[in-house]
Amino acid sequence: MEMPKVTPTCYCGNPTKLNMSWSNDNPGWRFFGCKKFGSGFRKLCRFFSWFDPPLTPRSQIVLLGLLKKVRTLEDARKRERRTCLLVIVFVTILLFLKP
Repeated sequence: MEMPKVTPTCYCGNPTKLNMSWSNDNPGWRFFGCKKFGSGFRKLCRFFSWFDPPLTPRSQIVLLGLLKKVRTLEDARKRERRTCLLVIVFVTILLFLKP
């Protein structure tokens, strides 16, 4: 789906920003939202409008499965980095303690 020629204007009068949802209910869906939404501004603007049509149930299942795999791989990568860092620290300590 192409970007619309005119983006919606939010309730506070600013042009909206195109975002992507990665929630389990709406994975990969794009939506327009105010730039102030959830950013700690005192006066929040709650403008929200979907850009993409709903996914088919099959597409949603596939996308959720892929998202789960990505998260699993990211977690494994974090664990490997921590392990690698611990090994480097341990080897460094052994090298400095050697007489």
